[in-house]
Amino acid sequence: MYKNIEILDKTKHSTMKFETVDASIVAQNIGIVPLGINEVLDMSSIAPVLISAGENAEFIAFTGISKEITIYNQANNYIPNFISTYPFVNIIVKDENNNKNTVVAVNNNENFVGDTKTNAIFTEDGKLEKIANSKIELLRALDSQRDISKRIINEFKEKDLLLKKDFKVKTDKEEVTLLKEFYVINRAKLLELDDLILALWAKKGWMGIIDAHIKSLNNFHKIVTA
Repeated sequence: MYKNIEILDKTKHSTMKFETVDASIVAQNIGIVPLGINEVLDMSSIAPVLISAGENAEFIAFTGISKEITIYNQANNYIPNFISTYPFVNIIVKDENNNKNTVVAVNNNENFVGDTKTNAIFTEDGKLEKIANSKIELLRALDSQRDISKRIINEFKEKDLLLKKDFKVKTDKEEVTLLKEFYVINRAKLLELDDLILALWAKKGWMGIIDAHIKSLNNFHKIVTA
């Protein structure tokens, strides 16, 4: 889905329009979905909620292997905000001083975006149209929630709580890796933490998030049987 990302510009994209796509169609094409911290509980009941690899690790949902094998081939599953904001997405860019900034971009996918589509992005005077503005506001709220997720996971890293995993399945002929390099919370090390730390995390609501994450790992079977 995200193959032609462009930073949104009111001059360059003054005539660009987009279609309001059924969110489930977008979801069927995205197997890894970034989550706001407030979405972990909703996703934990339907998909594995994992921790991404890399410097900016965050909570992600593993929702499918392909368009044909995805939890979104079933109706009424929770749709994360990352999907609801399509075709808009936040990306990180560096300025001339090498500082990182988050900016709004648009996926210029000709199937859903173009000058002949239905919904304008900008008005004639360069302001955001209502539907585009609503999606971008949701995108900004999601970005804030993702930042919280990243800060929490940084604390997990500092406490050495992350355990590296791969998701593999056995076929008749071989073992196949369906998802490479993600992290889960190490339950044994979690239980070794000082009671004062656990109490503080419980007060912040983190223990409920951790519990949801750990329980969600039982949902891997939903992916391969979708």
